[in-house]
This record gives sequence, structure tokens and C-alpha cells, in this order.
Amino acid sequence: MKRHFNKPIKSMFFMLIIFSVLFLGSCQNNDKIENISTEIHLEELGETGIIAENKAVDFYFYFPENWILQRNDTMITIYLYSDDIIKTNVNELSTDEPLSYMIRPNVSADVFTLLEGYETIEDYWVNFAAPSFRQVFENVVDESEEDLTVDGVPAKKYTYTLSLSGIDFKFTQIIFFNKDRVYTLTYTSTEDKHATYISVLNTVAETFKFK
Repeated sequence: MKRHFNKPIKSMFFMLIIFSVLFLGSCQNNDKIENISTEIHLEELGETGIIAENKAVDFYFYFPENWILQRNDTMITIYLYSDDIIKTNVNELSTDEPLSYMIRPNVSADVFTLLEGYETIEDYWVNFAAPSFRQVFENVVDESEEDLTVDGVPAKKYTYTLSLSGIDFKFTQIIFFNKDRVYTLTYTSTEDKHATYISVLNTVAETFKFK
């Protein structure tokens, strides 16, 4: 069945996708923070984790204490400070010299009103979310799909790669419904760093709670 999307909602969805990537290069922090262990366990949160919450949203979760928290009305984002510099492909941008970006792994959690007509997560992914990514980014390739639960509700985890300005990124996104809303937990990094911090997304999902 063909669906007619609410344009403001779809535009906001695109902006959050773009923000999730551009956020990596836009944050400024002068403090040096050591990288956390890639093995993060829930029993360690009392010593190494802090809570992320926002009065504007109906959820919270825990994250490693050396990740940095930013919040707005619809989304909570955590990121790891990094000095890694990535240069764009000049052929992609038609510029004489490559542009440089400071790339920072991040996890964002957001919530939207669920569009009408989507009864399953798979339907939402196949017919809305994935096509939305392909309209914005290049070379979007699905890599894996996994079933899980988040605070007792069914969820799906999708991992995919894409290109932006000649830079290869890798995303893992967890999607779940609750009542009339859709929630997404999105981990973004360059493709070569994806495996290093994927455990942070897993910790966010395991500690995520509805208020």
C-alpha cells in the first residue's frame, strides 16, 4: 500500500539523520578524555556510568562517564571526544583541496510520533527508514539485522554502511515502538572504528527505560 508521508515529520527525520553524522565534526571540547574499554558491563555502571535523561522525552539510559552528553527537545546524544581527522574526497566535492573533519563516535536516542500505516518495525524500516537514508546518502548497504528487546518491548537492530562527501560511515540503529511512538537508538562512526565502540550502543539499549 502506498503511503503519503507527513512532510514536516519526514523532513525532521532527514535532519536528525544528517545531524547524527555532522555532529561528529561539530562538537568542541578542550579536555582530553581517555578511551573507555570496549567491554562495558552493566554491573560496572555504578562506577563507570552516568544517567542520560531529558525532561522533554519519556525515557532515560546510562552511558560511560567519559562520553559527553548533549540534549535537545527530541533527542539525547552522547559522543566520545577524539582528535581523529578525516579528509574528504576532492572528487566527491569538486574542490581543489580536501576538507578536514574531526570525527567523533556518537550514539543518539530520539522519539517521534509513529506515522500511520506502519504496524511492524520491519515494515517501518523497509518502507520508510531505509528509503529515507537512500535519499540523503550515497552507497547505502545493509549489512545485518537482529531481533532484541528494549525495556521489554520488541526491537530490531539494523547495521548498514553509507558514504558522505567521500567518507565511509557505519551505522547501527535500534528501532522499537511503544504506544503511538517510534524510538531509535543510533550509533554512528567511521567504518573502521565501528567495532571499537559498538558496546556503548549495547549498554544504552540494555539500560534504556521508559519513564
